[in-house]
Amino acid sequence: MLRVYAGIDGGGTNTDAAIISESGKLLARFSGGPTNPHSVPPDQAISELRRVLDGLFNLRTDLSTNCEGICLGMSGVDSIQERQMIAEAVTDYTKNSLHQRVKACPVWIVSEGEIALMAVLGHTQGVLCISGTGSIVYGFTPEGERYRAGGWGHLLGDEGSGYRIGQRALQAVMQSHDGILPPTKLTPLILQELSLHSPIELKMKVYQSDWGKSDTASLARLAVKAGEHGDDVARAFITEEAGQLANTAKALIARHFTFKSAQVVLSGSLFRHSALFRSEFIHKLSATYGELGFVQQDNAPPPAVGAAQLAKMRCSLHGSL
Repeated sequence: MLRVYAGIDGGGTNTDAAIISESGKLLARFSGGPTNPHSVPPDQAISELRRVLDGLFNLRTDLSTNCEGICLGMSGVDSIQERQMIAEAVTDYTKNSLHQRVKACPVWIVSEGEIALMAVLGHTQGVLCISGTGSIVYGFTPEGERYRAGGWGHLLGDEGSGYRIGQRALQAVMQSHDGILPPTKLTPLILQELSLHSPIELKMKVYQSDWGKSDTASLARLAVKAGEHGDDVARAFITEEAGQLANTAKALIARHFTFKSAQVVLSGSLFRHSALFRSEFIHKLSATYGELGFVQQDNAPPPAVGAAQLAKMRCSLHGSL
């Protein structure tokens, strides 16, 4: 009999879902909108999660009747109450929609960090550093203890994130305009990107009500581009932000002895696209903890597949939350 396992990577912008076979083969994949209850209202997050599950299981007629377990790695879902809310919603879904099953389909709610580590390393032990729109550092011990540092959002934290680098790029354009900083390649790059003629027009643009966090974060790629072309202004703040995220990682690593020689998985767009950011982060962190190993996520399966792998592993161990 075909046995399959489902995994969900639920985020504040997108949700990715996957189903794998007993042998680990990817059988189905489906994507949807945000399911982070802090990015959208909880009811909307639950509704979108159900829609994604429907889309996933409807890709093949034999998937819904043979699902052995579902694991969800949910960004922003930290409290017991939030986990219970998601678990109950998915359990209700399996009872009502996977109706041909003879037995209940177990559901596990874990962090985004665990499914990312599972996808890259094949287990959930180690340190995960994420630098995308936001930033956060996770640590998981062999005993299953979970630690985190950062992840406080763009107003309270997000050091070394796309948002922070995009914000500093905007500020650098204005400081260059005022003569505080020297001329920078960021000015023509950002003006062209936003179809503006003068730095003065930036004020009107970024203070519009429809300008959001993701708009600022999207400008990080221009800072990376300027840095790659030798722009000293961009290189300076990219280096500084990499050091800030390294400080966050140092604080987490200091909290448990197993982290001091752990594998550190580097995840997110800044690690992927900026060699300067990546090398500076590794240099700063290695200067304090020289026994760390660093793993780039580039060629690994997506976290949703890691979630499905984790469901398979937990089923085989008969584990539960």
